[in-house]
Amino acid sequence: MTKRFQLPVLLLALLAGAPLPVMGDDDLDQFLDLNMEELLSMKVTSVSKKQQRLDESAAAIFVITSEDIQRIGATSIAEALRIAPGVQVAKMDSNKWAVSSRGFNGQFANKLLVLMDGRSIYTPSFSGVYWESQHTVMQDIDRIEVIRGPGAALWGANAVNGVINIITKSAAQTQGSYAQITAGNEDEAMVDLRYGGRLTGSIAARGYLSFAERGSSYGTELGGGAGDDWKTMQAGFRIDGKLGTGNWTLQGDIYDNDKNQIIRNQFLDPFDPANNPPNPLSPYVDLNIPDRVDSEGHNLLGRWETNLSARSVLTTQLYLDHTERDEFLLGQKQNTVDLDIQHAYTGIAGHQIIWGAGYRSLDESYRGTPSGAIPDQDSELYNLFLQDEIALLENKLRLTLGAKLERTAYSETEFQPNIKMLWLPKPGTTLWASISRAARTPSTMERRGVITTAIIPTIPLQVTVNGNDGFESEDLTAFEVGYRVQPSEATSLDIALFSNQYSNVATYEIVDLISFPNPADPFGAPLLVPTKLNFDNKMDATSQGVELVFDWYVQKGWRLQSSYSWLSIDADKDSSSSDNFADAVAENSSPEHQVTIRSIYDFSERFSFDLWVHYYDELKVTSLSNTGSISDYTSLNLRLNWRPTEALEFSVVGHNLTDGRHPEFVGETYITHTEVERSIYGQVRLTF
Repeated sequence: MTKRFQLPVLLLALLAGAPLPVMGDDDLDQFLDLNMEELLSMKVTSVSKKQQRLDESAAAIFVITSEDIQRIGATSIAEALRIAPGVQVAKMDSNKWAVSSRGFNGQFANKLLVLMDGRSIYTPSFSGVYWESQHTVMQDIDRIEVIRGPGAALWGANAVNGVINIITKSAAQTQGSYAQITAGNEDEAMVDLRYGGRLTGSIAARGYLSFAERGSSYGTELGGGAGDDWKTMQAGFRIDGKLGTGNWTLQGDIYDNDKNQIIRNQFLDPFDPANNPPNPLSPYVDLNIPDRVDSEGHNLLGRWETNLSARSVLTTQLYLDHTERDEFLLGQKQNTVDLDIQHAYTGIAGHQIIWGAGYRSLDESYRGTPSGAIPDQDSELYNLFLQDEIALLENKLRLTLGAKLERTAYSETEFQPNIKMLWLPKPGTTLWASISRAARTPSTMERRGVITTAIIPTIPLQVTVNGNDGFESEDLTAFEVGYRVQPSEATSLDIALFSNQYSNVATYEIVDLISFPNPADPFGAPLLVPTKLNFDNKMDATSQGVELVFDWYVQKGWRLQSSYSWLSIDADKDSSSSDNFADAVAENSSPEHQVTIRSIYDFSERFSFDLWVHYYDELKVTSLSNTGSISDYTSLNLRLNWRPTEALEFSVVGHNLTDGRHPEFVGETYITHTEVERSIYGQVRLTF
């Protein structure tokens, strides 16, 4: 069989479930040159805060490499995460994503810790991430390490269902000039410019400028454009150098985002004379109102790593982060100062000890509206952690003991331990197991905020969900086992199983009721309507799941990767709870089944073709304020790339090619419902 026909025949056979043709010895020699062991020996840092081989990590970890990001045609960090098993990425509109690991997804998902080069990018108002504000030159990302499962013993609060660590390339890896231009129907215009050079023999630097303009999605209820187009501009730099026995890094970013959205229900102040008399068709509520979101920020990070001795390494990191976001619903500003000190010591035979301490100062200020309010405040966080990896049985068995103590303004001191065991019975085989505890600390909104969910016009009276000073941390105890094996020099299999037990999960409890005459009741029983709800902790939950990744280098230049995830969640409210929503959302906002199949194929050194199919199962309930479901869907994506010279590259990328549009997630009540449309774009990349 000639190479010209191998790709379509083998790919069709795979998709049809037919047996694959047997390869000859010549083909075998070709793909053996790729060396699967090199992939499995990739160095990762997020599992143990130190470099270690991927196949020797006692955690469910998946690495999205720089090449992966390029070959799936991802134009944002959120979209790049779609290929990770056990991670649900759902687009709510053109500029909003719901991202979570192992369940509990939502518009304000809060059980996933996300870091960029060691800088936390979570938002304290709801303990989640504004993904549209996390923009950088995608080509400058070295890898994204995705840990499914808790990482709180090292990373602290909110590392409950996972840790995502976005690691950019060093300045030395990005020397020379780079330009990329993208244009399409959804990603309308994107320009990335970057230049790297040497300041001295031991100091490398780069600077970049990135601009993106994205179009509107389809408004389901509007029958046309959803008015959620947006623009973003970001610039930044990174400098890496050596001094004596140490390495240092200084980097920073500044960004400005202008986003549009349409508010489905824009609540008006019933006590403002300007709103009286109210509109009889929609009293004290304006429907489908265009709104602009202004989001901007800047950050500066410095890191110093020095060898105190051959067995002792000290790392110090300090970053400053300022963010602003203003929209009709709420205005917010945050200033963060974060200091982290870590010491790694291997001076005791058979032990690899890492310990450290951290401090964070957070200054929050808010602008309230009739839809929501949070008081201004200052807070501090302190933490201390210790981990010891103990080598047993000639280093074939490794026991890891670790714990983190953390105190925040909204919780007592959290003790977050873990125990991990890793066994390497023979080369190419890894078994691991772990028991961990993690805490999701209260957000500012849950402790002190006020959210308007409706207005009773006849009184008038606002129906609100209120913060609760007694709201406690949500706790997780997680049990995990994993198995990695390399059956041959061309294949690998990674399986993770987990069972999670959650306690003190957030609920929304009725505090005040108001009675109305109910003419529909012949016995004259009044109609009781809640007017005030409080955040509380009256729910427990359990989840179980399986995650599987299979890699196969079919031949030189062709790799197949497939993943499957199964998840089941069962939530139980306390008998005293008056909540009617939280358990349904917890159980049904994440897919039970997820499947991804990727074909990565190089026709030659100049041409490549990548195909990616993703299946998401049905979502029965995705938010507290909407009971509608999201049907299951299959997304077909492809990328055709031509590189006529080493410096010049052309690509055509298509996403969601199986249908014209489909919904992926419905957020809370104030966002208009949208559908993700088919996207096609062209890209030119120049390196010189």
